Amino acid sequence: MKIDYEFMEKKAFFEFFNQHRYNIFEADFDFRIENILSDEEKEKRKENWQQYIKPKSYQLVAKTGDKIVGWSFGMQQSPEDFYMVNSAVFPEYRQQGIYTEMMQKGVEKATEMGFQRIFSRHKMSNNAILIPKLKFGFAITGFEVVPRFGTMVVLSYYPNKRRRELLDIRIGSRKPDEEDMKLIM
Repeated sequence: MKIDYEFMEKKAFFEFFNQHRYNIFEADFDFRIENILSDEEKEKRKENWQQYIKPKSYQLVAKTGDKIVGWSFGMQQSPEDFYMVNSAVFPEYRQQGIYTEMMQKGVEKATEMGFQRIFSRHKMSNNAILIPKLKFGFAITGFEVVPRFGTMVVLSYYPNKRRRELLDIRIGSRKPDEEDMKLIM
């Protein structure tokens, strides 16, 4: 089976995503935080969003022929950080390397856009995603408890090899060498 990968226009991507997301993640649940907000909180949230600078993003799909079999999307979080928000592959197409290929293409795209850190958040039990990301070169850089999703692990990838080496020092996997010491202020 031949799989093609295609970056899509945002509107068409999210129409497809919203139609299929709950089928893919049916065993999980997330809380609809917007349903508990007051009208004032909703209005302030809307104002904040409208004032936010239009972030850079990508929307990627994996296709066999005209059929979309997986997706991935991400968006800018700061001048330096790119957030890989969500990826999924339909069950009958899993275990064929599709997710790994989408991850690689997403990292390449975010790197081309100039981001220094590419990160994602995942449920701590999501080994189907955590293992490929760790093998690719992502590192565990944090944990958080999010009311909507529960306990999450934060994974970060640094396209700049030197920055990754410095992260390795910070997480304790190696000691600083002479060149590292030159960077200390």
